[in-house]
Amino acid sequence: MLVMNNQKCTVHIGSMLLLPGSNVVPDGTIDRKHPIIKALEKQGKLSFMEKITPSVAEIAISKANTQKVVDEIEGCVKKTSAGVKKAAVARKKELDEFDVQWDEVKQKEMNEKMEAKKQNDSASNK
Repeated sequence: MLVMNNQKCTVHIGSMLLLPGSNVVPDGTIDRKHPIIKALEKQGKLSFMEKITPSVAEIAISKANTQKVVDEIEGCVKKTSAGVKKAAVARKKELDEFDVQWDEVKQKEMNEKMEAKKQNDSASNK
């Protein structure tokens, strides 16, 4: 089942964590009759799709936050269309670019910390 978390925060349902955007969960793992789940669905914060058509898959792929989710959505579509494949390739490229940018930021932060430590050590040795 495809679950769209239409919020900018995670949702915990038992031990399950729904990231913002698209999530693929095993059928029957979410009790949609539960009052909190019903309220989130009624407010539009969660959307559930039992049947994943190629057009639904394209939209869901564009909102996937991990490559694993992109692959899971692709795997849920009975007949993979060219549009689904194109959307998956495009989203994977975006996620790869994001990973590279994130790694660069983390490396820069680490370098700045190391430089600050060197300066601090140098100043304390004088």
